[in-house]
Amino acid sequence: MIEPAAALAQWGKWLNDSGSWRGTTFSIEGRYASDPERYRFAEDAETARSRVQVRYSPLIASQVEQLVNQLLQGEKAALRARHVHYPHLANEDIARRLAMSARAFDTLLLAATVRFGRAWREHSRKAA
Repeated sequence: MIEPAAALAQWGKWLNDSGSWRGTTFSIEGRYASDPERYRFAEDAETARSRVQVRYSPLIASQVEQLVNQLLQGEKAALRARHVHYPHLANEDIARRLAMSARAFDTLLLAATVRFGRAWREHSRKAA
């Protein structure tokens, strides 16, 4: 199995992927389009070929989702903020958005990551 940090990264990509709407938790409002073909242009096809596609395993991501949902509420919020909602922001900025101190967020994120890592390794042992 893969490491817990890589599993969390795949989970974040899975939750943010609006292109694979049948296999994600993306909201219904984001899925609505009257005619998706009208948004496709020839020049977009060339840039899509040259662009690196984001790859993840939906199976791993859904397993991570199940494990994250078993964590405490604060730990769940910290992991979602770091890996799903604000992956591009620094921890201090995420803490500000969650209305907590940077030290408290770092402590909570560390505890959540350690607890998830233990749960992930236990889950991997059972699956093997």
